[in-house]
Amino acid sequence: LDTRSAHLPQKHWMEGFGVHLIGWEDGQRVEKDMEHTDRWAIHAADEVQLTIGNVLLRIKQQPHALTGSKIGVGACVWEGEMLLAAFLASLPQHRYQGARVVELGSGPGLAGMLLAKLGAITLLTDKSCVLELMEDNIKLNGLSRQQRQGQACGWAEAVSLQWGAEGFEARATALAADPIDWVIAADTIYIDGDGQSPSTPAFIQTCKLLCTGIKRPRCLISFELRSSLVKQVFLEQAGQHFSKVLRIPMTELPKNCQVEHIELYELVP
Repeated sequence: LDTRSAHLPQKHWMEGFGVHLIGWEDGQRVEKDMEHTDRWAIHAADEVQLTIGNVLLRIKQQPHALTGSKIGVGACVWEGEMLLAAFLASLPQHRYQGARVVELGSGPGLAGMLLAKLGAITLLTDKSCVLELMEDNIKLNGLSRQQRQGQACGWAEAVSLQWGAEGFEARATALAADPIDWVIAADTIYIDGDGQSPSTPAFIQTCKLLCTGIKRPRCLISFELRSSLVKQVFLEQAGQHFSKVLRIPMTELPKNCQVEHIELYELVP
């Protein structure tokens, strides 16, 4: 059963990012700049350097692990996270100073590290097999606690959290013990090429647990429209666990990110 939408977007790339790729072509080390996003070129690069607003981020990737059973989709940056990062960068940046952020399914950690660069305390979370990649990128961008030399904010940490795995509820509850200001996630809702999919109900449950507390964090979820069925399950589950499920209108996204194949939602506790 092919669950992909039959409607193809008129515009399927984003512009306005400073994208610099470093990788290999025909056995030669190459570097190149791009004027707009290109998934295949980005996923072939060992390192992606992205300028979002006035923030430069270096993202180490493992393109050869993208189709592997160990790391899989967490090995590279996806466009849904680029859109989420651009949207976050477009908001007033003073609100990130000292804010506590939890990013779910971080992969290389683009959006979470962006907020750390803007002054947040960010917990990048993913499966345990992705921890090393997240830690490498935290250090590559000078965002570890040690590198920040004891600063009270503006640092990131890699933490294991896999929704649906044994004990994930207790892990999410423990993370929520300290007040959270932002819960963010990108491209965590999909069907793998082998027909498998991360548990969308468990993902929504994790979001709900992180949003339970004295503070009511903003919870932002972006994803590419790969499967109408998975989107339907997401909306149904989110509607059961949150008071409101709001799609961010395309007109509120940065102009260069107003594409039809990626959607951004806010889940209101």
